Amino acid sequence: MSAQAYLTGNSAGMRLIALLTLYNRGDFDRLRAYIADNYAPAALAEQDADARTADLRDRFEQWGKLRIEQVLGIAEHQVIALVQAQEGGGYHALQVAVEEDFPHRLTLVAWGEVETDAEEPPS
Repeated sequence: MSAQAYLTGNSAGMRLIALLTLYNRGDFDRLRAYIADNYAPAALAEQDADARTADLRDRFEQWGKLRIEQVLGIAEHQVIALVQAQEGGGYHALQVAVEEDFPHRLTLVAWGEVETDAEEPPS
């Protein structure tokens, strides 16, 4: 099954797709509106829509577009995906979680760097 198929059957996956679609377009006005409308109030209290948009703009300037390489984990209300950056080809883990109840607003969007130049294990 493709990453897209896994993600479209899950509320968190659909939110991840929407977020990355706007991010990859570089449409930060629409991205800011998406964040304001689709993040849970508690998440916006931690970091408001303007700050979250600025963070994503900084990532875009550094990494360029992001492509989903693989779904690493999926649960009813969260997804962890491996994404590859267009600039430099680095990999990042992206975790997205949503509220259990409709409209399944985003409660968590977290990034982690993935080391790809690890040494071979000893024989």
